Amino acid sequence: MGGPCLSCVSVEISPANPDLAPGARIQFAATVSNISNSAVVWSATAGSITKDGLFTAPSAVRTGPVTVTARSLIRPSMRANATVTITNATLAIATTTVPDATVRSPYAASFIATGGLLPYRWSLASGSLPAGLQLSPQSGEISGLPAQSGTFPLSIHVTDVAGHTAQKSMALLVSHSVVQCGPPAYLCSRTDRKPSQLPSSAPDIGSLLGANTVATDPDFGNRIARITDSGTDPDLPWQMRSFVSTSSGSADENLWNTDSTLFVLQNVGGGAYPFQFDPATLQATRLYASGYPSTRGLRLSEGGTWSRVSPNVFYAYVGTAIQKYDFSDRTNAPSPQLVFDFTSSSHCLPAGFNATWQSRAGISFGDAVFAIGYSNRGDQGTGVNVVAYKAGSGCSTLNTQTGQVTGDWGTSGTISLRDRWTIHNVKLSKDGLWLVIAPHRCTSGACSKGPYFWLIGTTTVFSCGEGGRCGGHWTEGFSHWVNNDNSPVGTQIMRPFSEPVDTRDLSGVLPMGLSSPLDQHQSWNNTDATDSLPFFSTTYSPTSPFPAPWYNEIIGVAPTGGGTVWRFAHSFITSQSQDFSTRYGIGSVSQDGRFFIFSSDWMGSLGSTSGKDRCAVGRDCRGDVFVVELN
Repeated sequence: MGGPCLSCVSVEISPANPDLAPGARIQFAATVSNISNSAVVWSATAGSITKDGLFTAPSAVRTGPVTVTARSLIRPSMRANATVTITNATLAIATTTVPDATVRSPYAASFIATGGLLPYRWSLASGSLPAGLQLSPQSGEISGLPAQSGTFPLSIHVTDVAGHTAQKSMALLVSHSVVQCGPPAYLCSRTDRKPSQLPSSAPDIGSLLGANTVATDPDFGNRIARITDSGTDPDLPWQMRSFVSTSSGSADENLWNTDSTLFVLQNVGGGAYPFQFDPATLQATRLYASGYPSTRGLRLSEGGTWSRVSPNVFYAYVGTAIQKYDFSDRTNAPSPQLVFDFTSSSHCLPAGFNATWQSRAGISFGDAVFAIGYSNRGDQGTGVNVVAYKAGSGCSTLNTQTGQVTGDWGTSGTISLRDRWTIHNVKLSKDGLWLVIAPHRCTSGACSKGPYFWLIGTTTVFSCGEGGRCGGHWTEGFSHWVNNDNSPVGTQIMRPFSEPVDTRDLSGVLPMGLSSPLDQHQSWNNTDATDSLPFFSTTYSPTSPFPAPWYNEIIGVAPTGGGTVWRFAHSFITSQSQDFSTRYGIGSVSQDGRFFIFSSDWMGSLGSTSGKDRCAVGRDCRGDVFVVELN
């Protein structure tokens, strides 16, 4: 007798005998042996089946089974059958327990239902998920980054398309994370390159009021605290009750003290408000506001910069003077002490100089050097005076219209560069040696590509154009400069101040889909002499949905090791605010890298500048200041 035909064409189908609820789906697979063309043709005696074998059971309950057949395309006589039994099982939740979770670790778990009619709809009948986790109504999956530990009782509810329901109770255990979150590695924040669209509405953080409300970003798991609201300074007229991280529009402002317990912010008119901050609870109060409402809290006429040495010292720039506030006594507000007046030296600003505009360049490590750009002619773009104060030595100044350098120390003379220009803004390197001067208008007929790097106290000025790729916004480290030239979009470029031609890309492999418009405002606020710690940025695009990661997010970039990009939160900006800092989500990282303070209109949900609950985006929506915890 002959054995089985080992070379004959055969067809096998799986699964062979499944049970399905009315309307349910199942994927069949067919294997064709001993023939080069393994294609099959599917058919079913009831319901429907696609050319790829996806079977949908009939919606009505049948008395008999359904036969699904797979026929060889080349040899139609060769076929295999599967028998599908259509059940009318009662809708039920098959899942009895959910896996444990860990704080700040990615989590995903799905609930499974049986019976009933698809599709299902999932919800919580009672209980609540920990901050950072969400339940998908469509898939029944819990996912996210849990931000709270504890035991969370849940009552899970499912509804089928016919209105049948089922419910089951269980508990989710979330344990403390063993991973060290926060700087410098930020092991608990995302580094993936998947697009994260804004939710249909921002997390509820209040409207006109809501200061000190803390929410968790639903996609990134980090906590965000609302700092201001319409009652932060009720003495202001309504149109001035919008608040920003800084009214200068610069992401390089040093808004945090050394240990993240104090910061300063501004209203849209420029008034500066020092705040006390609890890093554990993310709660903030205006400094010296203990007597509210008889005392609103301290408000300064001008912004400034925090010390890089003492957590209690703040330097304010008032006119042509640097003033020092010492907040060691948290009960009694201090009086300002004069540090230096730039008109006090004959080698600096002339006596009687009337400052009509200023650009705060910052403060170096050890509080050794302060720098600022001035105009006595008008607003931004009219100034030509750049000055630096070196503690214990005095002033050094550069006039960008004449090219003259004078000072109480260093070299005097004319810069070798022939370019002459007016000033857009100025920024100081953290080592205190270099001043970055962004030109506003060339006044010498022809100018090279800015910005310019001035070695303070000398006649040495380099043009960024010597190295090329000078576009975009930028930030300063200890001895290096970073900018986003956007060629290609998303690129960050790093170079030493002393060698503008020595450029290198930081971003490594960029995500697919990045395209214009995508703007970035960077903040690098530490005094690391190696320039190896991350810098941070808020990104901006009016485009939605976003085709790639990083759009309208708060991100961090590693300047070493391949340029890792951490993703911390949505900025929840509409990208249409009438206030510059709020439109672009301008912000600043804390000196210790633990927090980022930024401006946002929170998707137009903060009320109007006239005191109404609703507003017209781009016209009268309020903005407020928020702090995100960087994990």
